[in-house]
Amino acid sequence: MISLEVIGQKLRKISKKKLQFKPFLPTAKKSKIKIELILEISRKLGSWEEQKGFLNNKVTLHSLSETLHTNSTYLSKVINLHKNKNFSSYLKDIRITYAINHLKDNPDIVKTKSMIQIAEMYGFNSLSVFTKSFKNKTGVTPGVFFKQILEDEWRKSSQSKF
Repeated sequence: MISLEVIGQKLRKISKKKLQFKPFLPTAKKSKIKIELILEISRKLGSWEEQKGFLNNKVTLHSLSETLHTNSTYLSKVINLHKNKNFSSYLKDIRITYAINHLKDNPDIVKTKSMIQIAEMYGFNSLSVFTKSFKNKTGVTPGVFFKQILEDEWRKSSQSKF
């Protein structure tokens, strides 16, 4: 059992050390982007997300920077800073997140579309990239997830009959 005296000594040692905080602003200064510009790009990016611009399978960092009226370097830095990932990872992540939620709300899509059609619906040009991104995000393949959606849908429909 640790005595109160030992705890007190440790607290005094800690309080004598200077605590160093890393505020948000120095990161922005290092990247030489004004805070106002970071906020503006973040706001525009949020609006683009709300409009589901990420579903466009032709979107690139360059095309998105043109859409948001900024340059690709600034956009890339804002995504790295605020999303903690590079543009490609950010795009895959937001597409998969949207796909999961959309498919849960619309299980008929799984019944009527092929896997590649579903991948293309959510902005992926390649089934392999869709599958890999999906598994990285969820831990299961799209096929396993789709099967679960169909089982849940069947369970709901069979419960409503009774």
